[in-house]
Amino acid sequence: MNSNYKKDDKKLIDLNLEVLGVRDKDVDSIVKETQNVTKMVFEQVFLVMLYTRQLMLHPKNGANVEARLKLINIVFSVEDSSNRSEISKVRSDILQMMEANKGSNDVVLELLLLKDKTRTDAINKILLSIQNAQIAFAPLDNIHGVEPDLKGIEKQYTYYEMYASLKYTMTIFQKFLNSPVYDEDTIRLAFFEKIKLKSNIEDFRDKREQWVSEYSLSDEKKKILNLLKKEHYAEVIKDYENLDKKIFIQGIRADIAIKLGAWANNIFSCIYDNKCSSIISYNPNIIRSNETKFFKVTNDKDHLQVTISIDRAPLEDIYKLNQLEQLMNSIKSALEASLKSRKQTYKDFVPEDMNHTELRDAQNLAYIEEQKEKRNETKINNEGALTILSEWYTENSIGLFRKRDQIPAAIVSIIDFDLYNPLSEVNKCLDDARRVQDAYNYSRQTKNQSKNLSKKSPIKERNELITYIVSLYLCLNAHNFGDFTYRIKNDERIASSSYNVLENPVMFLWSIFKTIGQPEWQHNRLYQKLDITFDEDKQNKMMYRFKKIPISLRNIESRRVKILSKDTTEDVLEVLVNFITNQPSTKPYPYNSSFPLPLRIRKK
Repeated sequence: MNSNYKKDDKKLIDLNLEVLGVRDKDVDSIVKETQNVTKMVFEQVFLVMLYTRQLMLHPKNGANVEARLKLINIVFSVEDSSNRSEISKVRSDILQMMEANKGSNDVVLELLLLKDKTRTDAINKILLSIQNAQIAFAPLDNIHGVEPDLKGIEKQYTYYEMYASLKYTMTIFQKFLNSPVYDEDTIRLAFFEKIKLKSNIEDFRDKREQWVSEYSLSDEKKKILNLLKKEHYAEVIKDYENLDKKIFIQGIRADIAIKLGAWANNIFSCIYDNKCSSIISYNPNIIRSNETKFFKVTNDKDHLQVTISIDRAPLEDIYKLNQLEQLMNSIKSALEASLKSRKQTYKDFVPEDMNHTELRDAQNLAYIEEQKEKRNETKINNEGALTILSEWYTENSIGLFRKRDQIPAAIVSIIDFDLYNPLSEVNKCLDDARRVQDAYNYSRQTKNQSKNLSKKSPIKERNELITYIVSLYLCLNAHNFGDFTYRIKNDERIASSSYNVLENPVMFLWSIFKTIGQPEWQHNRLYQKLDITFDEDKQNKMMYRFKKIPISLRNIESRRVKILSKDTTEDVLEVLVNFITNQPSTKPYPYNSSFPLPLRIRKK
């Protein structure tokens, strides 16, 4: 959390919270809820990743899913900057065919037909790439007259979602880690910042007194000024405002929900949105509404009939999420707005004799008011969202991540599986990892010139490469690694320098880094002093950590089943599908909030 205050300003922060009666249990409940939301977001992402890789691991289940994903990769790798709209349409058509379970011959035929209708030469490149890669797969409804397992169990995610979970693995993990850890200190700091903001919303001086010396102020205003100077903001609020502590705490929850909602949307959109940006930062103030995805309320041209249309597939999922009542409330609000509507513009609210400048000012004012109204509506919709989503996750979790510190092993399990898969982003990180590995090898050889260095085992070498990938891509928030390799080669410590890091430090235990001191914000970026000594003791600890992967999950009989392993005899895919499809959902989901819907919900 970017702030001028630090977590070690504990005395001042505690003093302000105590004045307003904010207790430890108030803070602890928010901490627990944010942890559950964090785990929920990761679990949804991990399920897509795991489901995709299990299909690839056992081709008999996947009905040649890997070939389908390779074809999608070709279609999305070919660019045509002069005809962006044309290539976008081609991609859309191919994705529709994939979802209809067409075969590769059907796709090639469609591309040949599109070739005559479009002006882009990208189709020739796509056709040539398909031929060179020798991609071939049958339609899923006719594989030697036998219905494939994938069809029988019903595909849980779209092919693009599966492709994106493989293609953008590291980007997704980076987006996940680019959010503050909402621990006790962070929540208390959020309370303090909110108290400070509230104390300064309305200046206690009137316009006449703005330039008057403080000695000329009334005793009452001198007292307020003195409290503000001492940063006793809570005293000002308590003495001079009618503050409801419960509403204040709900306001904090809403603020956090809006920020976490923007963060979650940034991650999920990287999986389901084929126009998603790879930039890992996000806008925490984004205004997002989910209800427009499911229904429309339209008037005919004479405003004599109102039509409500609802897409059936999402409606079924809204039912599963126990959200029909909230959906009906949203439709009710839309109907009320429809009855008042006449396609009004700002001109309907201003006199006809207004001049151009007055009209423009009125338009700007109307826009500002509209944005205020949207922000207020967003705040109201998010007041209970954190608690509701936390309760929903508690009931619907598959139980993989009871603690946040179990997440790193899951991330490393995916990286380990993807290491040499050319479709995955992980594979693209290998060159940088090898440069770091070469730098360490050079340093060791220089130190031990008179000794023969023992050859590493393939397992240790693989684990080292993964450790370097985690260090470079899931700890640092910058990709200029030349400084590291130079210092490693020359056995130089880098503790004197601070490096731009991701906000969530959970992966540092799996890295070569040792953090020194507390991180600090500089120019809206988080910097941390690091030590990169990767000695024999650290290497032994690394090997011990890797014994925890790949992780396992419990099946219906509560037996442990190892995932992402060819040696597993039990059908992990079936266990996953049972988890995804058999969730009870007696608890509601915060459907109208800033949080995105679970990734297992079908998209239109």
